[in-house]
Amino acid sequence: MFGIALIAILAITGGAIAYIGDKLGTKVGKKKLTIFGLRPKHTSIVVTIITGILITVSTIGILALVSRDVRTALFGMESLKTELATLSREVSAKNVELDTSRSALEAKTAEYAALTIKVQDTAEKLATIGRELSAVVAQRDRTARQLQETLQGYAVARGDLSTARQEIDALQNTKNELDMRVHTLTEAKTSLQTDVNTLNELTNKLRQGIQVVREGSIIYRAGEILTTAVLPGGESQSDTVRALSEVIYKTNQNILEKLNVEDKNLEVLWIAQSDFDKMVAALTTTQEDVIVRISADGNTVYGEPVVGHLSIFPNHHIYRQNQTIHMAIIDVGKNSVSTEEAVMHFLQQVNAAAIKQGILPDPIQGTVGAISGNEFYDTVNTVKRYNGKVTLTATAKNDTYTAGPLKIEMHVQGSP
Repeated sequence: MFGIALIAILAITGGAIAYIGDKLGTKVGKKKLTIFGLRPKHTSIVVTIITGILITVSTIGILALVSRDVRTALFGMESLKTELATLSREVSAKNVELDTSRSALEAKTAEYAALTIKVQDTAEKLATIGRELSAVVAQRDRTARQLQETLQGYAVARGDLSTARQEIDALQNTKNELDMRVHTLTEAKTSLQTDVNTLNELTNKLRQGIQVVREGSIIYRAGEILTTAVLPGGESQSDTVRALSEVIYKTNQNILEKLNVEDKNLEVLWIAQSDFDKMVAALTTTQEDVIVRISADGNTVYGEPVVGHLSIFPNHHIYRQNQTIHMAIIDVGKNSVSTEEAVMHFLQQVNAAAIKQGILPDPIQGTVGAISGNEFYDTVNTVKRYNGKVTLTATAKNDTYTAGPLKIEMHVQGSP
């Protein structure tokens, strides 16, 4: 009904404006009126044009006044396009996270199924041993009753003492064997019950792990470095507390930025007070600059606080600028390995040499630095031009300390 009423209003408004414009144009034509110094004919044309413009403007104005969609189409289309593009990118990112979670869920589900089968097998073995134990206990009870009856017969028939004594000894031996069997089976039952309890605990943990995979995504892995800072040692306790608190505060702010949290006063990084006090004591007693690392104490799921762990390392001068880190001769001839593999192996040797020298590696990746793709392929292309044995040398770009990172320059020289 609203649409019909709107159409009627637009039709009436347009008709009224057209009628007034027609009358006004006719009047102007008859009286030969002029505006802006135009001829009467041209004046009549101008009036007609103005009438058409008024019809269009009034139609659009009424539609924009009564319809939010029309206002959006006229004035908010670019904003809608921008919002649509943003939402499309968010949907793509969420789809990638969903695929990762689905893969993890499938792996956990398979592990859960295997544990369920193992629990069922163990339960079946436990039931079998239980039945065997019941049979042995029943046999032992029967033997005990027979022994009691024999003892009673022995008391009555002392004349046949030798025979009765032999029977007693035999039954006693049988009873002892059955007692040992019962003890063995009881221990087996206890062991199997322990296994069942352990498997049930693993099943519960696995079920909880599956629930975590379904409900959230891991933002920090256990041991992942949250921040690395160099602090001076031997300062007063108040200065040390202030410097270490500043490092923790900046790390908390970095986590808030990564999680897109608007409340910058929220504390999402938790450090144990005992851990903090031990670090302050260590910093005040040393007389050299040290490296302070804050790492994730465990896997952290989105929505959970990040439990941090503080660790300290001495900060020594490891390499001078242009100092040779590692040198090796590689063969990139026709029968040798590919050039990319050879250069990559050399970089692994450089990484191992730097770690051995004392540079702290990343706990997750085990690396002490990185080389850009352009530098890597420039080195590969240079090596390829020799097509034979070459000497690769890695030198430090600048002075490097224990905290790293290590930045290197690659040098290629032909070998005889």
